[in-house]
Amino acid sequence: MRKPVMLVFLPAILVCVLCFHLISYSNTGATEAALSRGAIKVPATMVWANPGQPRDYDQLILAANNEPLAWAEGMNTAMRLWLVGQVETMLLYGEQVVILAEQEGWVQVAAPGHRIAADGRGYPGWIPAAHVATNDNYLANVDQLPAVAVKKPFAGVYEDIQLTKRLHEASYMVTLPLLKEYQHSLAVSLPDGNVGYLSREAVKRTAGITFSPEEIVAEARQFLGLDYIWAGTGAYGFDCSGLTMRLYQSQGINIPRDADEQAWAGTAVQQQDLQPGDLVFYARWGEIYHVGMYIGDGLMIHAPNSSSAVQIDGIADGFYSNNIWGYRRYA
Repeated sequence: MRKPVMLVFLPAILVCVLCFHLISYSNTGATEAALSRGAIKVPATMVWANPGQPRDYDQLILAANNEPLAWAEGMNTAMRLWLVGQVETMLLYGEQVVILAEQEGWVQVAAPGHRIAADGRGYPGWIPAAHVATNDNYLANVDQLPAVAVKKPFAGVYEDIQLTKRLHEASYMVTLPLLKEYQHSLAVSLPDGNVGYLSREAVKRTAGITFSPEEIVAEARQFLGLDYIWAGTGAYGFDCSGLTMRLYQSQGINIPRDADEQAWAGTAVQQQDLQPGDLVFYARWGEIYHVGMYIGDGLMIHAPNSSSAVQIDGIADGFYSNNIWGYRRYA
């Protein structure tokens, strides 16, 4: 179980504080599994601090054939705020996990693509067992084949080359092994071992990606107006550091999952030297609580809190004016 170590003496709706976690592995009632790899086989799943279903509403995201988009869009501010401390991160279709333990329809996993200093295996937590596939063919393809990543907020995953039979959506930065190229579509390996198809226009190859300030800002702007979701890392909703993590993944750079660890990665820069794509960090009482991405002209794009959406603000506007901790560059 993880919990925020920092105590923020402000209403949680005011600040994004997914920044520092303490890990413990007290799996009361859980059966340890021999460590094995798997992959997420639903469009998205939340990683929970504990197994179980606290709210009836969350059946939308917990069901075997879940509906993360309906789940995200159906929540008001109070419902989104409730997620603070309940969920840890969001995993997207095709993302790899390490299976750590099993308990009554749940599995404890670690997510290698979500870096956290406390666990070299990746961000840990609980997800429904029905959301994980353990297909050896897919996992081998992940290891051996080139990949493509979704560059738009959403793309369709189809079961036919003509892109007429839609299976489900794939969020921004869903990354899948590439099998074959066609004129208008690409055949990709799916987590359940089947073959699916994506539109060529919706994806980009991950091999050879180099950092582009113009591209990372353009991709960030796609999410303006998207409601904040605590622990979110996809086009269903982002928290502050989930947004910056995915944006940097789009540039081939895997930075840590949480804001406090992102702040110690990369290279420190001075305010007068800021360039688009640099990250801006904010702290109170010495504890980092928020991150935004600089886009030029003294502005940043960021996901502030559970009562707001992805937006553009001045890096020293209002509440943030006295809280700037520093700036980091990763490319």
